[in-house]
Amino acid sequence: MADRKFVLSTVGISILLNVLDSSEEAWRWQLNQAANERQLADGLDHKADELTERAKNLLHQGDVHKNRRVSAELNGLYGIYQGNLLAGKSDMHYLIATDTALGRKAADVICSFLQEYGLNVNVYIPGDLSTANPSTFSRGMKDLIHWCENTIPGYRDAGYRVIFNLTAAFKSLQGYLNIMGMFYADEMVYIFETGSQLVSIPRLPLQIDISALRNYRKELAMMAQGYIFPFEQVASIPDGLLETDNQGNATLSDWGMLVWNRVRQDLLGEDLLPFPRLQYTDTFRKDFKNATRKERVELQEVLAKVSGILEDNCGDTSALKRDGGLQYDVYTNKFTKDGRPIGHFRVSQSRRVSCTAEQGELHLRRYGEHSINDNP
Repeated sequence: MADRKFVLSTVGISILLNVLDSSEEAWRWQLNQAANERQLADGLDHKADELTERAKNLLHQGDVHKNRRVSAELNGLYGIYQGNLLAGKSDMHYLIATDTALGRKAADVICSFLQEYGLNVNVYIPGDLSTANPSTFSRGMKDLIHWCENTIPGYRDAGYRVIFNLTAAFKSLQGYLNIMGMFYADEMVYIFETGSQLVSIPRLPLQIDISALRNYRKELAMMAQGYIFPFEQVASIPDGLLETDNQGNATLSDWGMLVWNRVRQDLLGEDLLPFPRLQYTDTFRKDFKNATRKERVELQEVLAKVSGILEDNCGDTSALKRDGGLQYDVYTNKFTKDGRPIGHFRVSQSRRVSCTAEQGELHLRRYGEHSINDNP
């Protein structure tokens, strides 16, 4: 189908504030104060539910002009579709809301209204995303960046035009998505001031200097899987890609995760990296060489995870068993020529790595489909 769109719309809480009348200004203050709360006090929660229903009814009864004034989110969407939301029935819509009580309620209002028009709408709420403090906001943004990386490229590959509708939500969230949009969106749209005229910013041809990151592929891959390095071990990584804590530990920053997602295919799809506590047999190296570029990336991301878990646990493989994604286990009645038990862990639904545990390290033997279970 021609000209299909993937539209990501940020959601704020203004839809709830805009349906208050002049006698409810005290409620406006309370709602603004509770904007970052995950749970509301009973009285305020009841009022928020009342406003949610009021907003739904108002949108249902209103015309395009009134609805654009009530909802910044809809104002942007009406702009994209020249006032006719029915034109978006073949498109995919995602509403991004904060991980807060009011954020969820506001998203419910917008989602319900769009579904009445038969639009394909989903709500995504990144875990911890709020403006309560920098640390929770950072965790939420990492979740959102991860979601974007796992979601948007597939739609673009399927021929969708990616649009970020940034007419609503908190300014800090909009600021981040302005930058993210340069990597993920074909265009970003805003509404000019308080009117209805659409302002569109096209995607800019940004390029990341991969050569500046090539020497840090191993560390970046491990940090992307959650491993934390002492800062002195990664201090030479370019500024802005790391965040540190009070104990001098470092991991990827929000921007670091965004940049890594843009370059990981190139940096992990080439040669086999020397991850700590992993040793590679000749048969494993051969299997890696014969893998496709996509399979190499997938495999090395799992190797980075395994390496980090072993480092954190002094080589104890029991920690691998506790990770439900890896499903590490030892084969029954399968041993090496010198009598060592052979284990295995999962890379994907169909691909495995066989290995032996030796002196705090894993010696990787084979990589491939389920058939390696017969000859590990």
